[in-house]
Amino acid sequence: MTGLETFVTHTLHGIQYGFVLFLIASGLTIVLGILDVLNLAHGELFALGAYVGFTIIGYLTGLVAPPTTLSTQLVFLGVVLLGAALTAAILVPVGVFLETTFFKPIYGRDEVYQIVLTFALLLIIKDVNKLIWGPSPLRLQDAYGGINSIPVLSRVGLTYPTYNVVIIVIGLVTVAGLFWFFNRTKTGRIIRATAINREMATAIGVNTGRTFTLVFALGAFFAGFAGALALPPRFASLDMGANPLVLSFVVIVIGGLGSLRGAFVAALLVGVLSRWAIWQYPPAELAAPFAIMAIVLLVRPEGLFGTWGEMG
Repeated sequence: MTGLETFVTHTLHGIQYGFVLFLIASGLTIVLGILDVLNLAHGELFALGAYVGFTIIGYLTGLVAPPTTLSTQLVFLGVVLLGAALTAAILVPVGVFLETTFFKPIYGRDEVYQIVLTFALLLIIKDVNKLIWGPSPLRLQDAYGGINSIPVLSRVGLTYPTYNVVIIVIGLVTVAGLFWFFNRTKTGRIIRATAINREMATAIGVNTGRTFTLVFALGAFFAGFAGALALPPRFASLDMGANPLVLSFVVIVIGGLGSLRGAFVAALLVGVLSRWAIWQYPPAELAAPFAIMAIVLLVRPEGLFGTWGEMG
C-alpha cells in the first residue's frame, strides 16, 4: 500500500468513525439543548441498541440466502440495514418510557438530581443487558464479512471495508435529514423554538411536555441506530457504552453545547484527526480526542458554534 493509499484509508476510517460519533452525539446534543439534561445513560442506550440489533439482525440474516453472489450480497445488506432501522424504532418507546417515568419529575431541579438519576439509569440498563443477553461479548461477524464481500472501492484499486462506506453514506443521509427536519418542518421549528426560548414557546401554545417526550425519543432512536450500525465490526459488550458516552461529551463540548451543526463538525474533526494521530503515533488513541478539545477550547471557549440559537 502506497503512502497516498494509506492516507486515504486512514482518512476514510476517520470519516466513518466521525459519523458514528455524530449519530451518538446528535441524540445527546438534542436532549441537552432542549431538555437541559446531561443524560449519562445515553451510552447505555447505544449499548442496548447493539444488543437489540444483535438479536434482530441475527434473526433476519438467518432468513435470507448466504451472501455468495452480488444479488444475495445486496439483499443481505438491505436486511442488515432493515434490522438497524427496526432496532432504532424499538428504542423509541424505551426513550418515551424513560422520559415520562424518570425525567419528567426532575425538570427544573438541581443538576445533582439529574446526574444521580441518569447514573442510576446507566447501571440499571447495563444490568438489564446482562440479564437478557448474558455477560459474554456478542458479535455478528457473518454480517460484517457478507457486506464487505460487495465490491465498492476495490473497483478503484482501494482496499477498504464496504460496510464502512455504507456507514459513511448513511451518516450523510442522516445529517441531511436532521438539518432538513429542524429547518424545514413545523415540528422541527417547534423544537428549535423551545430550545431557544422555552417560556416564549409555552406562551404561544407549544405543548412543551409533548415536545420533551418527542426529543428524548429522538435521542434514543439515534442512540439505538448507532448501536445497531456499529455492531457488525465490533462486539456487543456490557462496557461498550462508556467510551462512546465520553467521546460524545467531547464532541458536544467542541461543537458548542446544544448545537447540532457543531456536533456534526466536531464529530468529523475528532474522527479524522484522532485517526491521523493514531496512524502516526498509536499510543495517542486515548489522548487525541481530549487534546483536540483542549486546543479548540483555548481558541473558542464556547465551542465552534455556540448554542442552538446559532444553529441557523
